[in-house]
Formats: sequence, C-alpha cells, structure tokens
Amino acid sequence: MTLLIRRYVEADHARVLELHLLGLKQFDAVSPRGSWDADVDDIEGVYLNGKGEFLVGETDGKVVAIGGFRWKTDKVAELKRMRVDPEYQRRGFGQAILDELEKRAKSMGYTSFFLDTLPHMAPARSLYSKNGFVQTGTKKVGRWQAVLYEKTFE
Repeated sequence: MTLLIRRYVEADHARVLELHLLGLKQFDAVSPRGSWDADVDDIEGVYLNGKGEFLVGETDGKVVAIGGFRWKTDKVAELKRMRVDPEYQRRGFGQAILDELEKRAKSMGYTSFFLDTLPHMAPARSLYSKNGFVQTGTKKVGRWQAVLYEKTFE
C-alpha cells in the first residue's frame, strides 16, 4: 500500500478534523474543544503561512495520515497533529509523514523540533524516541500532564 504525501488543501479540512478526533479518541484523550486545538480550525493561518507546513497522506484516494509544524522561533518549529487513521496504523505512514515534515523544516531553515504528547500515547512516544527526540520535561495541557520532546536536526 503506497502513501502519497501532499500539502493540505482546504477540501481536506473535514477529514483532518475527523483524524484529529479519532486519534484523541483512540487514547481516551477527547475533551471539549478548546484553545489547545484551535489550530485545527485554521490550518492555513497557523501552518501554511510561510513559516510552517501541514501534510496529508493519501492511499486509495483517502486521507489516512496527517501532520504539521508551525513556527516557534526562527530556528525552532513545533511538531503538531501527527495522526494516522487507526485502520491504517503500523504500516509506516506516521514515519513517512514525520520524515517529510523534517525534510521540509530543514529546507525552511529550522534546526529543531519540539512537541508535546500524552504519557499514555505509547505509539507516538515510541515513534519520537526512535527518531532521535529526547524527553525534556512535562507541562499541563488541558486536563493532562503532557510529555515534552525535542530533536535537533543533523
């Protein structure tokens, strides 16, 4: 099964929101929508503003994976919204999105990523660890204590 990775377009919005919520539901992390996920409602403004990127991965014409990064400083980008449809997980699609995001971040002059994820999202934490992300601490996000990671690019 091949994954076609491309830049987000407005027509993808409903599916991106669906994947975002599916990812949260899979790990019992759904909560009332709040400021912590408002970026999903303005992907063009938050990610596609010349300082970030948001990608979708398609297979058989269906968006099954997403991920993006946004500006934090001129050298640091925040990795966000890495999701793979539960029916398509364990096929390397998350890795493919991460690889392409890192490539694009480097080409834009970024030298590192940072992110947060929840402690019980073991597959995400494993993906980040195996790709050179280092745990740097924790912070409160909504009702959870999120785990923080950083990676400096080679």
